[in-house]
Amino acid sequence: MQFAPDGEVSVCCQSLERLGNVREDRLADLWNGERRRDIVQRLRADDYSLGCEACGAEVDVEGRPGSFPEQFDDWAGHLWTPGAGEWPTRLDFMLSNSCNLQCIQCSGDFSSAIRIHREHRPPLEPAYGDDFFEDVRAFLPHLEHASFEGGEPFLGAENYRMWNLIAEVNPDLTCTVCTNATTWNRRVEAAIASVRMGFIFSLDGISPATFESIRIGASLQEVLANIDRFTEHARRVGTDVSINHCLMPQNVDEFPELLAYAEGRGIFVNVSVVRGPVHCSIARLPGDEIRAVHRALVARNDEMAARLVINHRTWVKEVARIGAWADAASGGTSVWEQTGRTVLMFRCAGDGPYDESDAERELAALSCDGEVSRVVVGRDDLIRSASPRIESLTGAEPGGLVGAQVQVLQGRLRRFEELGTGPDRVDAVAAFGEERYRIAIVARRDERGWAEDAVLLFALVAD
Repeated sequence: MQFAPDGEVSVCCQSLERLGNVREDRLADLWNGERRRDIVQRLRADDYSLGCEACGAEVDVEGRPGSFPEQFDDWAGHLWTPGAGEWPTRLDFMLSNSCNLQCIQCSGDFSSAIRIHREHRPPLEPAYGDDFFEDVRAFLPHLEHASFEGGEPFLGAENYRMWNLIAEVNPDLTCTVCTNATTWNRRVEAAIASVRMGFIFSLDGISPATFESIRIGASLQEVLANIDRFTEHARRVGTDVSINHCLMPQNVDEFPELLAYAEGRGIFVNVSVVRGPVHCSIARLPGDEIRAVHRALVARNDEMAARLVINHRTWVKEVARIGAWADAASGGTSVWEQTGRTVLMFRCAGDGPYDESDAERELAALSCDGEVSRVVVGRDDLIRSASPRIESLTGAEPGGLVGAQVQVLQGRLRRFEELGTGPDRVDAVAAFGEERYRIAIVARRDERGWAEDAVLLFALVAD
């Protein structure tokens, strides 16, 4: 099971099908529940239709070797038998979104800094309380592995509580922490000494200019120094280290040099395939641009074969992956549709149909002039349409916002204050310049509850 910062529980971080939420459900009920059983039975038959469509598409295009779902094969050596007392062998904890960075490929769901500064949303309420830690205690003795992600795990109080519990209940359990390597202090030193801990370092560039333009708020010099500290500890206690690299248009030119850096330190590099946001995804470039990226990498094949040993397979796999995208692309368009889990702050998978009709009527009644303006945003974070008033407020030419990143709009809002939030609608007030607006953000869901886009509604109100 995988636990998200908002308390949502799923079978992995890519799944669109929720098992439940720890705020409402007990852990044993989720593990033994009907939803998990249905997912497992479908996947056993290679049926990816219950929330696993993105992985199904990846396997279809790229094959299973090297795909995201392949990593779980080592943990699936048992059958799911209801009532047989089965326990999970692996739990993935994302218990907090506490983070000090604003990485360009991330969102406020996984970074408190992005949530506050880029998205202007209130802090995420803690989800993991006493009931959860009471429930998880029974699971810990049966685990073979626990992973911790974030946010930045070494900034989340919930993680320290979990490490203390593991040290008490299953001190030999190996934990893997995916860290941005920005934090090293006495509290971190005490934590890594309390349990068997290995590390995955998030490293998205190897020159200061590239790295610091992607992982906003981090210093490459400090991160590399901390990577050496964590690596020294892991090798002393006999745990593993690796690098997780988000390969994107912004850093693909440095991919060979990053692999060479890791090679020189005996560190394996795993590549995370970035599907969204769209501007961070090689897979979503136009076909001719994917082919250009692939040609540039292929031109360095001989060089990398001579320089790499432990990371040569990573090089070969990623060049082949991009080659598969290039072969599949046609007509100058991207081979991939957006396969993310969210549209704006909403989960794509909902509980039924929903639209903006009620919100529009309510805002019209509050508006000083009876007008409600709108902006429609797709799952790729690109603006699909915008009312003339919103274009004027942002200084855009008519039609100039279409195709722009929604962050362009978010960056113009001031004094953003959330009034209410739900799974399909968020209400807020904010200012454009000196004008104050009531805002409703709505997920537009079809009959099965799926949201392909969201609409932001704006009504001018008196101060």
